[in-house]
Amino acid sequence: MRIRLFHAFASNNSGSYTIVGSFRDAATAEEVARLVQEVCDAHSAWLDARAGEPGAAAPEGGSPLEAFARREGLRAGDHDGDGDDWPQYGPSPAAIAAGHQVIVHAPYTVTMPSLFGALFYAKGGRVDTELDHAHEALAVEFSYRPADVRWDDPGAAERLDAFEQRVAAELPVWTARSEHDRRPPIAPAWHSGAWRSRHLSAVFADLVEGVQGVRRLAREHGMRLTVRVTECPHGAADPFAHLRARQNPFGPFHVILWQIGPDRIAAMKAVREAVGCDLDEAKAALEGLPREILVEVSEEHARRAADLLRQAGCDAEAVVPARR
Repeated sequence: MRIRLFHAFASNNSGSYTIVGSFRDAATAEEVARLVQEVCDAHSAWLDARAGEPGAAAPEGGSPLEAFARREGLRAGDHDGDGDDWPQYGPSPAAIAAGHQVIVHAPYTVTMPSLFGALFYAKGGRVDTELDHAHEALAVEFSYRPADVRWDDPGAAERLDAFEQRVAAELPVWTARSEHDRRPPIAPAWHSGAWRSRHLSAVFADLVEGVQGVRRLAREHGMRLTVRVTECPHGAADPFAHLRARQNPFGPFHVILWQIGPDRIAAMKAVREAVGCDLDEAKAALEGLPREILVEVSEEHARRAADLLRQAGCDAEAVVPARR
């Protein structure tokens, strides 16, 4: 008996395709998403049927996508939804509405026809984002606020808190890795923006499922939702590290680190906690002493940081620099 063992490597030349469009109202977005989903399902079914009948001639009027383009007054262009312009092995593209936006997503394809962007403009909308052939994970950033009150309404914060608690309870399911992926999931990031706006950034195992889940909860809590989709940087273990960075409260105080004590490791830990930095920055902060490690922060924040450093055996103080 002869046994042969082979060790092979496979390549993946397909990525994901995502296009996001915005419209004047939610009703228009819902209608556009319905139209896109219908033609995607019809076109995928037509291609599957053709695959089972090699050499079959196209029906009069062309493919469902071509018929759709004519009906909507669109130019199909060079991309007719055949070959590499349509998913050949993955699921049919999905179209969903999220508030006043529409997301069309195909998780595994070479590319997709330019028809959908043309449809967005024809329906009075515009293309916010198009990610053609993305190989990295997709990050979804949600911004949200109560739809029926001003951002500074006294009751808005309580409603936002309740909405975030509901979303946070569901996130572990939506962000979990597949059973074959042993890497830990990327932790979602809650962050804030201008005018007290609140944001959530997450990487979902299934983009459509995650967005639909947040959309459902937003409707239940009366939130106006805006979505932004980006491709994560290649090789980034935590694409949201910059969003987790702590914002130091502004003020007139500075913190001076004069010298460290006998335990250098304890000093680095104290600097990392006081400044809110990573390990490399904490190491750098101990070089060339004395130096200011915090500049223009509030009195409370400065005194807390100085206390942390002193507890680690360092000589540190919080001061207000004399005016020159």
